[in-house]
Amino acid sequence: MSLTSAAGIISLLDEPMPELKVFALKKLDNIVDEFWPEISESIEKIEMLHEDRGFPENKLAGMVASKVFYHLGSFEDALTYALGAGDLFDVNARNEYTETIIAKCIDFYIAQRVEFIENPKDAKPVDDRLEGIVNRMIQRCLDDNQYRQALGIALETRRMDIFETSIMKSDDVRGMLAYAYNVTMSLLQNRGFRNQVLRCLVGLYRDLGVPDYVNMCQCLIFLEDPLAVAEMLDKLTRSSIEANNLMAYQIAFDLYESATQEFLGNVLQALKDTAPIPTALPSTFKPQGTTAGGTDAAAKSDDEKAKLLSDESSDDKEGEHYIWSMVLFNPS
Repeated sequence: MSLTSAAGIISLLDEPMPELKVFALKKLDNIVDEFWPEISESIEKIEMLHEDRGFPENKLAGMVASKVFYHLGSFEDALTYALGAGDLFDVNARNEYTETIIAKCIDFYIAQRVEFIENPKDAKPVDDRLEGIVNRMIQRCLDDNQYRQALGIALETRRMDIFETSIMKSDDVRGMLAYAYNVTMSLLQNRGFRNQVLRCLVGLYRDLGVPDYVNMCQCLIFLEDPLAVAEMLDKLTRSSIEANNLMAYQIAFDLYESATQEFLGNVLQALKDTAPIPTALPSTFKPQGTTAGGTDAAAKSDDEKAKLLSDESSDDKEGEHYIWSMVLFNPS
């Protein structure tokens, strides 16, 4: 036999025994989607039970009140009581009510986070209850392998901890890094926060098993950090690994194609500072015979010959470092 009215259950809210009120709330929670117009006429009684901290199921009362206000179209009140319901508000529930409250929660959380970050002295602290629901929502995304959604929430709420987690927990880290870079450059309007995200991406690219120097360089271009680019090129060219040397040349060509002349000039100046142009590369291999002083070159000690070879190698390296930078940054 189907229920045709909630009046009998609602009347139990007037009983003096807390057990009967708890029973009534549990029943109302199950039928609120159908009988909310009737229940709304007694919403004050439910609100009072929620505000009564001595009532054993005050959170359940908040849950019922939240659903009633949701059906009434009062979403802010619905969110307020959902926050008061604590863990009874299930972010994993798949229904319109839950999705609406979560959306409102995220909107309020974003507003509070941005205000607190941009005006830390004047803004009110972020509501811990809001953050609790957002954290549970993010965890749901991570558990469901919805890493892009988690990353989007992280960027909207400026949660760099979640931003990194959503990338590193993915089974396609490089793909997530590419997605994060595209979203950052196309959607983030706040320059300060965008630069913070790009700095984070530089670190993540660097920490890969095989560092992604090309994308690191792209981030550094937008960060307008020629010194970091020069240091990276210097490190790659001084590496004993040929692949790193070739990567330096590839990056230099990419820089010439995508960076401004001012940026290139600053990179080149930084490279000159790390490897100044040699005034003259010494000629360390002298012909057999006598020197200008009449002394046979063969008489030089083995230690002196070794030092000369070492000096030549160092100067050649600096000369090569300067020459390739000049050629690549001024290919004409």
